[in-house]
Amino acid sequence: MMVSRSATFIAGVLALALPLTANGFVVPPPDNLQAFLERPGNVNPSSNPIPTEDEAAFTRPSWFTSALMARRLLALSPSGVISTTFPESLSAHDPKDIAGLSIGLREYIADCDSSLPSDLSHDDNGDPTILGLRIGTTFKNIAAGSNLSLQLDWWDHLNEAGPVYPGLPLSAAALPRVTLFGYLEHLPSPLPHDAAAALEKCFLEPHPDAKVWLPGASYSPHASFWARLVVTHAYWIGGFGDVQQIGWLNLTEWQGIRPHGSVEGVGDGRGWQDIRLPGEKL
Repeated sequence: MMVSRSATFIAGVLALALPLTANGFVVPPPDNLQAFLERPGNVNPSSNPIPTEDEAAFTRPSWFTSALMARRLLALSPSGVISTTFPESLSAHDPKDIAGLSIGLREYIADCDSSLPSDLSHDDNGDPTILGLRIGTTFKNIAAGSNLSLQLDWWDHLNEAGPVYPGLPLSAAALPRVTLFGYLEHLPSPLPHDAAAALEKCFLEPHPDAKVWLPGASYSPHASFWARLVVTHAYWIGGFGDVQQIGWLNLTEWQGIRPHGSVEGVGDGRGWQDIRLPGEKL
């Protein structure tokens, strides 16, 4: 029987006869360990046609379901870590040996494309809205030609999600995350009044403090601009690889998912409102 690295690790711990609690890691009792090892891939379908509750917990979701979870993660994320690289041409205040090094900084984002009029939107296809500050390191690096990625995760919801495996402790590593690759596209400046009002309403709902530095605000301490990350690739880690998908999402599925359905020919017709992330109630 093939076992995962996680299972091998746990079995090794048991073999060493460590106490049930060691360095904060609670080792599952033998009956739960057995349930962990006997995943659905090792179950004979003819002898057990209806999965038990434990077996159902070890069934990987489809790739489309994973794309739905990723789009829901985007919709519910008020911020994410944007990674860029420092340019070769640095300011006098920067250490000279950081040229070409990467830096990840958390920035405000929102899934606001649907609030824009049709001539300015990307048809709600999963391109997150970003409020950029020209003084910010992230946006200075991008202006200097850096590529970028945006990382989102569900790790703040560890306590609500609970343990993934019966008997195992809470594990943030078991929760989903997605990294979006693409490029920054500036929105027109200034935006038409109605479009600006709709975008501000959407963005300020999760970020009321951002009112202070909205584009064009006379009282803003910093110059800012509206932009969106045009997603060209999405890398998904649903959690532990034996119960979740890990890899590149289908971009057509990513772009075709809407809150209450999907465009014709994409997936099974579900939208990201039809699914829940770990710990969310239906």
